[in-house]
Amino acid sequence: MMKKSMTEKKAKGPCRHHWTMSNIRGGYLVVEGCFHCRHRTSFFSEEPVPPQDDYREGDHFWSYLGSSQASKFNLKCELCSQEVELKDVMALMLCMRCDPECGVYKAGSSERGNKTWVYVALCANTSHASRKCVSRAGLKALNEYFNRGLEDPAKKIIVVSCDSRRRVDTCEGIVLADVGLTEIY
Repeated sequence: MMKKSMTEKKAKGPCRHHWTMSNIRGGYLVVEGCFHCRHRTSFFSEEPVPPQDDYREGDHFWSYLGSSQASKFNLKCELCSQEVELKDVMALMLCMRCDPECGVYKAGSSERGNKTWVYVALCANTSHASRKCVSRAGLKALNEYFNRGLEDPAKKIIVVSCDSRRRVDTCEGIVLADVGLTEIY
């Protein structure tokens, strides 16, 4: 039996995406806070040393709160060449299951077995004052990417948006610094 060409696969119906990472960048997830309004914001920096400057922006007085090494990337389908730009994802964080009342904790607990890992897609608007978070298309592609190659049928990886966290200030997790870490599953 002959293998179907890529154009024949596309003609049969919607693509069953085979995502790979593209435009991979290393850097830092930098978190800032405003002591005036108590909001948090974060951004991805590719600078060799994370910026730590305090500054004023309108009514906000932003101060450096911390940083973690992080990786940023997009996803591209090897079959149809569709690309999902993850502009709104500043970093991915592995949930350490610190708070049973947290939405992220609950997302992992709703799956059977103890082989479910939950990642949080962190957006720039950490306090979610604008009510915007990571796009649904980005979350869908990240979930498909992480679950595609799993060999253990009991294993599952769930990627959720950071607006499901109960408390930003007490949330415990490990920010993914090396894209190679995603290959250990």
